Amino acid sequence: MEGEKENVVQAVVIMDLFNNNLNPICTENPVGLLPVAGVPLIDYVLESLVAGGVGEVILFSCQEPTKVREHIKKCKQDMVPWTFSLDVQILSSETCETMGDVMREIDAAGLVRGYFILLGVNTITNVNFAALLDQHKQICKKDKGAAMTLVYKEVAWDHPLISNNKSVFLAADGNTKKILLYNTYKPKCKDTTVSLPLESVLHHSEVKLHHNLLDTNIALCSPSVPPLFSDNFDFQNRNDFIHGILINEDILASSLYYTKLKGNQYASAVTNWKTYHIISLDILHRWVHPLSIESGSFYQNSYTFMGKHNYIKTSSVLSRSCTLQEDVLIGSNTQISDMASLTKTIIGNNSHIGKNVIIQGSHIMNNVVIKDNCKITNSFIDCDCIIDENSILDGVIIGSGAKVNEDTKLKGNIIEKQQVNRTEKGLSKSTSESGTEWENESSGDGDEEFIGFEKQWTDSESCYSSDSSAESSLADSPVPDDTNIFLQEVIDSLARGYEEKLKCDYLILEINSSRYAYNIQLHEVNFYVVRAILSLPTLVDSKNVLVTVRDVFKFFHPVLVNYIKTKSSILDCLRAVEDSCLKNDWLNGKAGQIIHLLYNADVVDEDSLLAWYEDLKTDESEIAQQKSLVNFFEWLNEASEESEESE
Repeated sequence: MEGEKENVVQAVVIMDLFNNNLNPICTENPVGLLPVAGVPLIDYVLESLVAGGVGEVILFSCQEPTKVREHIKKCKQDMVPWTFSLDVQILSSETCETMGDVMREIDAAGLVRGYFILLGVNTITNVNFAALLDQHKQICKKDKGAAMTLVYKEVAWDHPLISNNKSVFLAADGNTKKILLYNTYKPKCKDTTVSLPLESVLHHSEVKLHHNLLDTNIALCSPSVPPLFSDNFDFQNRNDFIHGILINEDILASSLYYTKLKGNQYASAVTNWKTYHIISLDILHRWVHPLSIESGSFYQNSYTFMGKHNYIKTSSVLSRSCTLQEDVLIGSNTQISDMASLTKTIIGNNSHIGKNVIIQGSHIMNNVVIKDNCKITNSFIDCDCIIDENSILDGVIIGSGAKVNEDTKLKGNIIEKQQVNRTEKGLSKSTSESGTEWENESSGDGDEEFIGFEKQWTDSESCYSSDSSAESSLADSPVPDDTNIFLQEVIDSLARGYEEKLKCDYLILEINSSRYAYNIQLHEVNFYVVRAILSLPTLVDSKNVLVTVRDVFKFFHPVLVNYIKTKSSILDCLRAVEDSCLKNDWLNGKAGQIIHLLYNADVVDEDSLLAWYEDLKTDESEIAQQKSLVNFFEWLNEASEESEESE
């Protein structure tokens, strides 16, 4: 029996996204219970795991684990097909705040026996998991340090699932598929060039570059993965893990690989409202077969196919004069009234759609009442909502139990459990680990720009399309600059370290952790560490800045020499000094003295200083003629001449 258990394929499903991408709908309810095309996400996952050869699954839930347990219990009572062959264990923790915390809990529990599949509850797929895991095992036979194989789907470079989410750039060995470089880019990133380390090319006979990979949120893992998370507390999410392995491959004795799904295999992750809508339409278009509406894969599905990818349950009542154009799903006991028109829309159970209502590209959940003459476009309306007559909603997310008064016009708004009239919380855009977030904003009438389910979504193609013309009509997102966030975190770490007299080794670990989190290149780390030291609050408040700078340099000398130790890093350091002296008022006119302190501390050398100074004069930098700097280089030249004469 023990031997048979060892051969069972295990999967770990992370039940939380650890972001607010799907708020306010998932504020009180677990993401796993969010319906997609009428079926909770967790049901898709469990069905696909069984079909993919998995025999045991660990569900780790942090948000409302009781509701997850109740759902699984009900599935067993209803004798859902997956319950006969899948062993489900549910773990929970109120203290886990990141995916890294979850992996450390799983490692501590010791429930993972060997190789396993790691995925999120937001992944919808029809892949053969057992076959993919066998691929990873074959890789491990050749490379004992292979920790993880990442699973991707190759799509058109401008596919909406990529353009509405973070895109991935991979450089990998063309023969072994070992990952050499991994970068993620924000939606609508304008970067036109990619830097590839020279050693990646020199040490590998063939290097493949991929820029059109869709992250499926599936990873094939070796037994070493949970301990790696436990040993490295700066691994807070999967990106941290990937960057940490790639940067410290020799130290951690681990490596990463990738695999691409074949043409008939589907896998996508619901990471935000945009991808939610696109994947819902993919399900209606049968791209996730055999998990489809028409085939009745799910035990609760009993839909009638109406043509043009329209599906209704037989208990629903449709007026003879209503119109279902295409891509419409209607749940049970729902009523569609006269002259209503629906397209690319999903409606839940026990809802009532009034006369002359137009609904396009929207998702209406259970027990929703939309009264006469309303127009709903590209919106999400949660359960138990009431939309009064003559309302116009465009790109709106409405939480459970809310009411919208008659004659209301809303555009790009979030509504939460309260009666509203003309204005409410607007949607603001930002970015997170898993994609574009829609966050609450205290002001805004929603008229400035179109947000929510943008109109182009309704024309989006499937993952299997070779071409996609769908483009976003949204303005460029005002996303925070990762380098600025990194700089501020380094300033905060160093300021606390200086005040509390912490060991510099600990501070270096914090800086490296921030570096992995924001994917900062090494030359940028060198630059920003020096910028951070010269931007500390203690310098701003100092009555004698140069004395304080000397003390700060002395305290942080281990940090400086850790990063500034090559010719190129010294130039990064000097450029940071230049930038700091131009931007920080408290350093105005003191560039020469600061350079002198670094020179005396053996952080910078004479040759690098002279080369940098020539560049300053060539570029006509503002500080090139600064008196203190001129005096320093006059002194340096004199000292050099005296040294030569003495020799």
